[in-house]
Amino acid sequence: MQCIKASFAVQRFRIHAFVLLASAMWQYNAVAQETDSLSLRIGTGVVMSTQEDFLPHYLVNNQWGVVQEDQALFVEGLLNYRAPVGKHLKLSTGFSFRNDLLSSYYVQLQHDLISLNIGGLQKVVGGLGNSLSSGSMALGNNARPLPMIELEVPDYINVPWTKGFFKTKGHLAHGWFEDNRHVSNALLHSKSFYLMLDLNKEIGFTAASGIVHFAQFGGTSPNGDEQPSSFSDYLKVFLGAGIPNPDGTTAGESNGLGNHLGIIETTVTKQLGQHKLSVNYQKPFEDEGGIQYVSLTDYLFGLEWELPKEGNFIRKVYLEYIQTKWQGGPGLPDPNPVDGVLSEEDNFGYSFGGRDDLYNNWLYRDGWTYNSMILSNPLFLTYQRTLNFFATYPDYAVSVANNRLRAVHLGIEAISRSGIEIKGLFTYSSNFGIYSGLYQGRFGWDGAATDPNFEYVFRPAQHQFYSLIELSKDQFWNDKPWGARIRLAVDHGDLYNAFGFELLVHYQIMSN
Repeated sequence: MQCIKASFAVQRFRIHAFVLLASAMWQYNAVAQETDSLSLRIGTGVVMSTQEDFLPHYLVNNQWGVVQEDQALFVEGLLNYRAPVGKHLKLSTGFSFRNDLLSSYYVQLQHDLISLNIGGLQKVVGGLGNSLSSGSMALGNNARPLPMIELEVPDYINVPWTKGFFKTKGHLAHGWFEDNRHVSNALLHSKSFYLMLDLNKEIGFTAASGIVHFAQFGGTSPNGDEQPSSFSDYLKVFLGAGIPNPDGTTAGESNGLGNHLGIIETTVTKQLGQHKLSVNYQKPFEDEGGIQYVSLTDYLFGLEWELPKEGNFIRKVYLEYIQTKWQGGPGLPDPNPVDGVLSEEDNFGYSFGGRDDLYNNWLYRDGWTYNSMILSNPLFLTYQRTLNFFATYPDYAVSVANNRLRAVHLGIEAISRSGIEIKGLFTYSSNFGIYSGLYQGRFGWDGAATDPNFEYVFRPAQHQFYSLIELSKDQFWNDKPWGARIRLAVDHGDLYNAFGFELLVHYQIMSN
């Protein structure tokens, strides 16, 4: 997408970085000496589907990108090791895998309140941190983690001189995309800043808001051109600042180096006796015009109700609503002199600056994906995923073929008297595709605009239901460390019908 300029929201990161560092230094305290700990788990299982070539939605998505749909049998495992290194420093390292794919590999050094993370660390940015969501609008658990170097304040810490009423957290990271993509070996810039008002002790209330900013830059284009990636270019990416094109014009992406995107997020929690109610709001943006703290057009709204653990079968209920159909409206992103679209009247009465095309980009055509899996919410269908149930159709040179949608989602977490953990996910989505498909391009008014009988795979909207029931228990046999998990998935609707299941048995060793 057209990249964000140096704006008030991005400029604030200079101040935010200072606040984070000052807060960490202010709250520097000694920690108790700990002993080494080791966790090792190995398991094997089978996954199957009534569809010959692909699995139902929740059996393949939100699984850290390691489920291979052509492999019914699998072996998975994880190892985590943690040890103190001196009085204030802790070392953590580990990896996890499924068959021949690594889902994590990392080394982490945590110095009290600040962490240095190196490698592919499983991390979700955006949302309430539960497993009941359909997925984050920023960085979820759908794809394998990118290799990164990250400096992070992972938990909220006190802001100096505020008596604990204000807290902050955030991160700054540099990552690497894979080489097998349209722009090979592209780089990732990632940062976030959150500020919380903490009145939990006083009235059981907290309110937090923050901004998450990602940018893809650098790499090598298919024609061999090296995209800007020097340190001075990185500083421009950090600030969302532009560089001139070689011909001196401001065409293309020169107003912002790289492919920028992110979310504005707000979370409010209220303690109601032994119950806790949390409200989460995420607003995605692709350019400066999309940076809005409140929007009623494109957003994710989540509501979580956490019940007391004692005496309740249901532990947590999560309700979510997503809509991203508008994306600035159907108007062209910019005037198009070639086609004579120079005014709002030529633009079918719409303002310019529309068709944001979430998670897509004209140069970085693989968009917000990693190893062909979308890095955010998997309800945004990739072109590759849709070829499982559509005949070949134009991809319009983008990777995400469905980013205009409405969806309602319900997640439930429960536990039986015998200790069986139960999770249910139920999602109904209406899928409208992308503006490029509807109008045969992002910068024109053809297709449905001029032909009432225009055929497009997402016209009319394609409605789909996804569901999952999961049963798991860590010790199911004589208190031995044998665990099991059963997952049943049913998908039904205009896109496809499928039933699938997964059975996993694992053995876990833990030592302290």
